[in-house]
Order: sequence, then C-alpha cells, then structure tokens
Amino acid sequence: MTDERYECVVACITQYQDRYYKLAYSYVKNKEEALDIVQNAVLRALENYSKLKNKAAAKTWLYRIVINEALRYLEKNRREILSGEEKMPETPYYEEAYERDDGVKKAVSSLPAELRTVIVLRYFEELSLKEIAEVTQTNLSTVKTRLYGAQRRLRDAMKEVASL
Repeated sequence: MTDERYECVVACITQYQDRYYKLAYSYVKNKEEALDIVQNAVLRALENYSKLKNKAAAKTWLYRIVINEALRYLEKNRREILSGEEKMPETPYYEEAYERDDGVKKAVSSLPAELRTVIVLRYFEELSLKEIAEVTQTNLSTVKTRLYGAQRRLRDAMKEVASL
C-alpha cells in the first residue's frame, strides 16, 4: 500500500521540476550544478517525505528543500580552493530566463541571498507572499519587508543602468 504523502511529493516533483531547476540555476548560474542541486533536493525529499505534515504544502516544502540545497552547495564550494595554475575551460550555458542583456539578471544576482530568494520566488516562480513565507520559514511581514527592500534596490540599479 502506497503512502499518499509519497505520491503527493512525487507528483509535485514531476509537475514543478522545471521551476525547481530554474530556482537552483538562479543561485549557481551553472547548468550542471543546478541539476545536481535539484537531484540532491529530490533525493532528500523522497527520503523525508514522511515528515511532510500537510500534503497541500508539498510544493512550498520542495521549494524550501531546493533553496537549502542551493545554499548548502554555495557554502561548500565557497570553501573549496582549486590547486594548480591551469584553469579549466568552461563552456558557458545560457538560460534564457536569466540571461537577458537588460541588466535585470545582474541586478538580481547582486542582491543578498535573502532578498534574491524573495524576488526569484515572487516574480520568476510566481508564488504568493504567503507561499514565500512558508518556503523561507519567515513571517509574512518579513517577506513583505524583504520584497520592498529588494524592489527598491532593483529600481535604483535599473535607474543607474538607464542613465548610462
């Protein structure tokens, strides 16, 4: 007999896999790394599906796992130091949603992680403020404050780009 929570988690993974990838990509800006993050997040979700208390919150629960995996990955790789003089050639991968020449990508990428997360979840993933609060495990008022601050910073950055 299958567990309903497991089936719900699998359904969310299948339905929203592209969104989870885009979210991971917004953190690491690398195709392979983003795929690794999503794969780790899926594995973690499937291992811990029994901890999901509310099936209706599966989507936001998975977003939280992807964000945690992305942050964990960034923290781990920040500490790694490459040895040797030679540089490894890297073929750039361009994700259309994040590779626009209008300065938005650069402005969003320059935001601190907590502000960038709110912007990405709100405008790229189209989550409601309440869902963002669940994903980030913060108060709704904190989400609103972060969103306002991020919007203000982006508006200022875009004014600078427009004046050039």
